[in-house]
Amino acid sequence: MKYISGYVGLIARVFGFVARIINKSNAFIFHPFIKFLTSRYHGKVIIFEDAHKIVTLNETVAVPENVAKSVIPYDMAYNIIIRNPDAIVALRCACRDARKHDCQPAHKCMIIGEPFMSFMLEHNKKADPRKLSVPEAIDLLDRCKKNGYVSNAYCKDGAGNQMYAICNCCPECCVSISAHKLFHSMGFKESSLAQSGYLPAIHPEKCKGKGICVPICPFGALSWKDGDKKQPVVDTGICMGCGNCAYACPENAISMTPAPTKGIPLDLDRLETVKNNFQKNTVR
Repeated sequence: MKYISGYVGLIARVFGFVARIINKSNAFIFHPFIKFLTSRYHGKVIIFEDAHKIVTLNETVAVPENVAKSVIPYDMAYNIIIRNPDAIVALRCACRDARKHDCQPAHKCMIIGEPFMSFMLEHNKKADPRKLSVPEAIDLLDRCKKNGYVSNAYCKDGAGNQMYAICNCCPECCVSISAHKLFHSMGFKESSLAQSGYLPAIHPEKCKGKGICVPICPFGALSWKDGDKKQPVVDTGICMGCGNCAYACPENAISMTPAPTKGIPLDLDRLETVKNNFQKNTVR
């Protein structure tokens, strides 16, 4: 975590090299590298409302291991433990700096909870950490979502195998999003990103066909039905459930609905219910 900028920079350079030379005929050669890469760094796509719940927490949260792994389905880093949730710091985006991108704001990656906030403030001056109040964190989430960025809750083995950050990723410079899209196009199942657990439901009676949702989708999951630009359709096999389309729609014609086949959302209210049910069943 002290050298996260250098770590992400190295990954960005390696990924850039792989992206230039990989194709479907030689993809099998890179499969061991892809498996290794996706086993070390994990993200969970989260919608704006669920990110809002995390940054407005007022008590420590610890989700049982079996429940946490159903939310972030990885073997190494998946624990959802947030201590002192009002401890929030914004860092310069390492992907942005590595790719020399000019997306704004530059400080869009949020470290959540202790001991991670204090560690970053003391040991990672290169990332220019800035402590945020809860209202400032909400404002940052809102600004990033308006820009079409994707909020991802990240877990890392170097962070004790647990969640420690919400990165508001610009799709053009985010290494995780770029890697996910490339690996998917090559037919690989491995990814560093887990689907949010939601899918967009489009309400045709509200949709005016303004088309804002189609280009804003960072994963290319939305297109026009029959190409007539009257109503968008969702490719559920590609959609990661980020909620950008619903957030951007001026007619409120799209709502994000839980999709059990895509996993459990990182919705703290929902997880509290799941945890309580699990504890009741364990006692019985």
